Amino acid sequence: HLEGRRRPQRPTAQTPPRLNGKAGVAAQALLLHPGRAWQVQELAKEAAVSAGLAHRVLARLDNEGIVVAEGSGPNRVRRVVNPTALLDLWAEELAGQPTRTLGYLLAQTPQQLVKKLGTNLERAGIDYALTGAAGASLVAPFVTAIPVVDVWVAATAAPEELYNGAHADPVTDGQNIVFLQAKDDTPLAFREKVKGLWVTNRFRLYADLRRDPRRGREQADHLRREVIRL
Repeated sequence: HLEGRRRPQRPTAQTPPRLNGKAGVAAQALLLHPGRAWQVQELAKEAAVSAGLAHRVLARLDNEGIVVAEGSGPNRVRRVVNPTALLDLWAEELAGQPTRTLGYLLAQTPQQLVKKLGTNLERAGIDYALTGAAGASLVAPFVTAIPVVDVWVAATAAPEELYNGAHADPVTDGQNIVFLQAKDDTPLAFREKVKGLWVTNRFRLYADLRRDPRRGREQADHLRREVIRL
């Protein structure tokens, strides 16, 4: 009765890593520093990952022609030569469904809502990064509405802490805030301060917009064309 069935193989140290999770953070570090020559230890430190994972990421990208190796021995470095392909590959392999907590915060305009939310979370000491249409409105303004503010928050924050910190009310529908949480804080990696508010780095913002059914793909293309330029 077991004929033809095999247990799925678990990843090993030799398995090429998908550019998701911590491996995805390493990919973002490479994208954020175009032209930099990377040693394995430098990438590991920048992305806060193990040297082993950094080496596996670089080895995979080397095999795919996205990075090239230069030098030998302790002076060996790798440099990204096809950032466009790297962005496409990482955005394609980014996976995982976040935990979504819905809230409502009274504000007169979408811009006031974004500012109020960020300010409240900052004062409460909750790490956050705006994404989606709200993040894009700060980085690359686009003619579109902001019906809901999507914001990544610290993975360990409890719903009650989020509501209290944001001064928001819990709701089951009619929300104007969606708190997003992953299993760890990788979505907050390399977040950037824009107009006094924390926003996901432009590559993470692009990937999040691609997944947004509310004209997100259109905004992602605008962000890539005007800001990322890859």
